[in-house]
Amino acid sequence: MRGLILAIDGPAGSGKSSVARAVAERLGLVNLNTGATYRAVALVALRDEISLDDSASLACVGELVDLAADGAFYKGEPIPDDALRSPAVAAASSKVSAHPRLREVLVARQRLAAESASGGAVVEGRDIGTVVLPKADLKVFLSASPQERARRRAHQTGREGELDRIREAIDRRDRRDSEREASPLMPAHDAIVLDTTELSLEEAVSRVVELARERGATSGGKAPGIS
Repeated sequence: MRGLILAIDGPAGSGKSSVARAVAERLGLVNLNTGATYRAVALVALRDEISLDDSASLACVGELVDLAADGAFYKGEPIPDDALRSPAVAAASSKVSAHPRLREVLVARQRLAAESASGGAVVEGRDIGTVVLPKADLKVFLSASPQERARRRAHQTGREGELDRIREAIDRRDRRDSEREASPLMPAHDAIVLDTTELSLEEAVSRVVELARERGATSGGKAPGIS
């Protein structure tokens, strides 16, 4: 019997990466960041001068990308996380993620990684509960006010003096993600929406862990740390 599968979705700055990592560590589960796969494709596209509008070529790159707890891999080789986190790659990943064919390819890779995780997994992204893992044992959609999300991103990147610019970028990303034809950003119908605007990281993590423990009693499997 498989372990507990948790799907954590949300927009930029909602805290999903920090929450997902901490929840996975607390419960002894694998943490999978699906955004790394889109960033990996964007990185390769920029490096190899592949047009971000070339859907077919981007899908071919996606076929060579894998996801694991250690991050993203291209042709079996790990990609350094700092390379995936550059502003240029982040901007490009938002554009490539709008291609339906690429999303189809990467969803299959992401689903395989989650289903192969021994003992269960915490899987984070923007379409996990709706598309990648619609049968996840627990679906949590994190949200926060636009101002708070911008503040967090500014603090995270050391760009506190660019708060307005960062908020504008987040607003653009929100619109692109929520309005795209393929897998738009939205809570699953059975997701628990958690507003983290007024919550500390520890408070948000504790709430998700509590939900996971409650759900663990009725799931098909039992993850380590669930009691």
